[in-house]
Amino acid sequence: MQNHTKREIILDAMQELMNGSSAQAISVSDIAQKAGIGKGSIYYYFSSKNDIIEAVIERSYSRAIEKARALAASGGMNAFQKLEIIFHACLESSSELKRQEQSATFNEMQQSALIHQRVIRILVSRLKPILADIIRQGSGEGSICCDYPEETAQIVLIVLTVTLDNHLAPSSEGEIRRLLEAFAAMQEKSMGMPADTLQFLMRKNEAEAARPMKETDNR
Repeated sequence: MQNHTKREIILDAMQELMNGSSAQAISVSDIAQKAGIGKGSIYYYFSSKNDIIEAVIERSYSRAIEKARALAASGGMNAFQKLEIIFHACLESSSELKRQEQSATFNEMQQSALIHQRVIRILVSRLKPILADIIRQGSGEGSICCDYPEETAQIVLIVLTVTLDNHLAPSSEGEIRRLLEAFAAMQEKSMGMPADTLQFLMRKNEAEAARPMKETDNR
């Protein structure tokens, strides 16, 4: 418990420092001073400053990921219902990043594509095994045809996170909708799903993705 607490103190210190400075300007000594611990203690928990940055980012999205993991593992839902949960986790996480961009959190770092790349990598790596298990469940139920669940899960998550993040490849609201429509149709056909099974992609995009796009268009 003590180790966990000190680790969280380091992350809190880094996040507070990033409110007023770019990551490049923050040193490990700065973090240690802010956290009130020795510099050597930092390296006990993290091998580098970049590891601390990544841990701060991961902590920001851990709630959405854990929610997806718990719901996906629960009984009483078919694979299609769980697929919607995974999509919602991606959407919630991308919305969280946009909310942080509008606040002081991460300050100048938010302008860097590097941060968005790390967010996408974290989401894909954490959600991939969850989605792969759901695809396997669908195969067992006879509702999904897929010989490569792990690889398919990675492809799906990369497409969704990059599209919903809308930073690495900015698109208009209409373009995002068409991309999701095309992607849903491709997935339904390739995995033998009934037509319109993935329509929830468009329904949630209409409600959630339109607002961030207005901000992008005004840049």
